[in-house]
Amino acid sequence: MKNVLFLVGSLRQHSLNKRLSLIAASLLPEGYEATHFDIGTLPLYSSDIDAENSPASVVAFRDALRAADGVFFTAPEYNYSLPGVVKNAIDWASRPMMPRNAIVGRPMNAVVATMSPTNGIRGLSELKRCWSLVGGFAVGPIDFVLQSAQTRFVETEGNDDLEPAAKSAVHAQISYLVNAIENNAGATVLGNWDSFIGSMG
Repeated sequence: MKNVLFLVGSLRQHSLNKRLSLIAASLLPEGYEATHFDIGTLPLYSSDIDAENSPASVVAFRDALRAADGVFFTAPEYNYSLPGVVKNAIDWASRPMMPRNAIVGRPMNAVVATMSPTNGIRGLSELKRCWSLVGGFAVGPIDFVLQSAQTRFVETEGNDDLEPAAKSAVHAQISYLVNAIENNAGATVLGNWDSFIGSMG
């Protein structure tokens, strides 16, 4: 059984991205299971507390990442970029850098859900850029932003759901992540990282 870790980049109790994350997790194919971690439990990054006695939430987060075959983010766009809680999570996950942080080689895909009818792609692009810069594999090149997200949710047999076109697009993004996992797409990134770290010794 392969595992996809679902992360939500919003702290709001009734976040559209939290709702979207649960729907996306339900779209995993047979042979895959979803796990979830609340990145809002992580303290703000400080090297003063990032050592042998790192906070329990940080240890649990890094362990969850290492146990995951892939990661799927749902997050809003804040001020044309990624939310601070997402950047903070990436900062924690990317340390210690050597010999290999918890992101290295890990495939990640994301969908931004925004109430805006036009924005979102900049936050998504920044999230994928940050993930790649610390050694992860950001799935592409076809991205999806759920714009006017508050209008795209429906109820199906009493369950929270998305209208068909939106659900199909989210399903495609899950499929792209699964393809990356199945084809070991992060292997080249992982190999290059290990080669770089080895050259520093």
